[in-house]
Amino acid sequence: MQAEVVMRLAAKAGSPAEKDVYLSIAEGWRKLALEALRNERQDMPQAARETRSFRHDP
Repeated sequence: MQAEVVMRLAAKAGSPAEKDVYLSIAEGWRKLALEALRNERQDMPQAARETRSFRHDP
């Protein structure tokens, strides 16, 4: 969500340099969100991560 806000600021930037700064910040937010998502998934038990209905563990 933060990346989207910063992307809107980039679209309204007054100069290419300002736009580049906003785009860099937005990319940082995206990377942070992906890392948080990966960490959340690692905290979940394997069975909870499985979404395939055909899997039958003994």
